Amino acid sequence: MLTLLAFVVTIVVIVAFHEWGHFLAMRAFGVRVLTFSVGFGPRLARFTDKKGTDWVISAIPLGGFVKPLDRRDGELPPDARDDEEFSGKPAWQRVITYAAGPVFNFILAFLIYWLLMMSVGQRDSLAVIGQPVAQSPAAEAGFQAGDRWLAVDGREVEGWQDVISALVLHLGEDAPVPVKVREADGDIATRPLDMGRWSAEPDQSPLTVLGLRPAVQIGRIAEDSGAVRSGVRVGDLVLTTNGQPVEGWGAWRELLQNSAGQALPATVLRDGRVLDLTLYPQPVDYQGTTVGQLGVGPGGLVEHTYAPAQAVGAAADRFGQQVNVIWASVVKLFTGHLPLDSLGGPVTIAQVAGESAAVGFASFLMLLAYLSITLGIINLLPVPMLDGGWILFGIIEMIRGRSLPERFLTTAQGVGLTLVVSFMLLAIYNDLVRQFS
Repeated sequence: MLTLLAFVVTIVVIVAFHEWGHFLAMRAFGVRVLTFSVGFGPRLARFTDKKGTDWVISAIPLGGFVKPLDRRDGELPPDARDDEEFSGKPAWQRVITYAAGPVFNFILAFLIYWLLMMSVGQRDSLAVIGQPVAQSPAAEAGFQAGDRWLAVDGREVEGWQDVISALVLHLGEDAPVPVKVREADGDIATRPLDMGRWSAEPDQSPLTVLGLRPAVQIGRIAEDSGAVRSGVRVGDLVLTTNGQPVEGWGAWRELLQNSAGQALPATVLRDGRVLDLTLYPQPVDYQGTTVGQLGVGPGGLVEHTYAPAQAVGAAADRFGQQVNVIWASVVKLFTGHLPLDSLGGPVTIAQVAGESAAVGFASFLMLLAYLSITLGIINLLPVPMLDGGWILFGIIEMIRGRSLPERFLTTAQGVGLTLVVSFMLLAIYNDLVRQFS
């Protein structure tokens, strides 16, 4: 139920904002708007405003539309004025109207980032790795426990979110990506990371596929805790516990909770040296269950909070970062550097929306902003049937000084419809393959 609700809210919000942009531009230029619909199919709710626009919510929340008065759709009603008709408006007004939808998607995303920067700020872990997975691209590139990432191909990074965003820009490339790191002993090194394995599995986490384990770094230690008895110190990087490599803070905490009262052999990286320790998670009662607790907290956290004015710059940075990531992914998809089976459809969106909503409201808003940018960028592609196609035709008309032939526009619209429907069907097919494979 949460997944379905999150999906509906996601689609309704980003589509309604998109169509609202078109609607406001039409109203500004004096175009009569006949229908503003969120969704397709049977109408669930409808009302008509004083200007004669039907506001509709339909049963299938997979899109929406704004329908203006347009003589290309048939004869105009007797009470219609020529200056209320859309196709007769100057080309520059039509270009602005088509562009307004994607622009409003970008505005929505920016507002979400701005609100999040003010309310929760940014929180991430420093991009420090633990023991790389054996025989992985990271291990083959020479990465070592304690390496802190500084830059990816010259692009500075701080936390793991920065790392992933930087790696996406190189997805599908043949040449290894140079990664600048500061080693545990303080030396600076550059390691060539082969992206080939992730390019073959782009739907997986790059950290998992490339063999990068985020370090478990000790940030604080409680008094009289099992950590004190174990000899753990602030700044230690836990490499192994009970003979197994540490896979991240969550997995390590779960191991400790399931090992109450036990003695666990472990290795840690301290000041560039690997040391052997024995961990003693103490038994504690938690909601009626006995769990193990070592008495430590995470370290290496990156936390930034912003005043409203500062949040504008931080939101702009995040917005620009996501635009780069999404645009690079779209380009790689069309140039063949990304496989077509990486394209996701409504089922994938629903699953991701549900997972984000389950994590928390802030996580869901981040997804909403990401999808809003994605919708805006896709609609700006110069494909007939999309806003970008009509923008292109409008610009050509402005340059020519006269309208494009109606026959050409009809043919282009048919080609565009075929392309759009084909990609939608491919996305749905990919969803079904993922569900049943």
